[in-house]
Amino acid sequence: MAKKNFAAAQAVELYIGNYRFDAIRIVETEEYRMSQNHILETIGINKNWLTRLQFSWPRVNRTLIEQGLNHVTVHAEYTVKNTVTRAVTWSLKDVRIIWRYFDKQGNHQAAKLVDALAEDSLTSRFDQVWGEQRTVEQRRIDDCRILSTPCPWTKMFETEFEENLARISKLHKKHIKNGLYYWEFIYSWMTPEEKAKLDIVNPVLENGRRKYKIHQMLSYETKQRLSPHVTSVLILMKSANSVAELRRLVQRQYGVDQPNLFDGWDVK
Repeated sequence: MAKKNFAAAQAVELYIGNYRFDAIRIVETEEYRMSQNHILETIGINKNWLTRLQFSWPRVNRTLIEQGLNHVTVHAEYTVKNTVTRAVTWSLKDVRIIWRYFDKQGNHQAAKLVDALAEDSLTSRFDQVWGEQRTVEQRRIDDCRILSTPCPWTKMFETEFEENLARISKLHKKHIKNGLYYWEFIYSWMTPEEKAKLDIVNPVLENGRRKYKIHQMLSYETKQRLSPHVTSVLILMKSANSVAELRRLVQRQYGVDQPNLFDGWDVK
């Protein structure tokens, strides 16, 4: 049996939302490619589907060829995080055609990826004409918003905030009631539009909690806007000795009545 020749390649991690891929670049041609396993496993399809396509599903194969699929694969060898990997790779054009096919077949993951890439591409073009450039982290956060998946975890509240809240609430910092205080003093300052969006992408479950941490489903812009408010509340919290006192300080600072959101709650 003839020994396969593996093209030398380089790779870095690529995230579309929380979907992880190897972004492969062939050294000789500098062509971008993707691993066959990653293309299919991400959308829940058996990794051998493309290998058997021409023989097992000839009609589907003809349809994909008509749409531009060229079937040219490259066996590549590359290293990611000190791990040597050998993979059958496909062009980015073929990847798009494959995902679009499964999108039309009702594949939920493929539909999300197609939607995310379409919107991201349009945003990138706006960035180009305006001379703007998003960071990798901002791009990933945008992808998560489009895909309706939690953003990569980042620390929103410093240890100092958590410790002071635990001090005035007399509760462990992970106690459920402290979570309600975060909502009362921080998240209630979201705009009505931001709250409505949060209830769509991260609704309250039957047990009264949300599936994801609140800040994981907030947009980058919302987090940036709330950041100065978090600092302001921390300053007030340092001079308070109880939650009731913090409420009075917040009311005085912002000139509004700060409601007790625990009225009617039976939280032990």
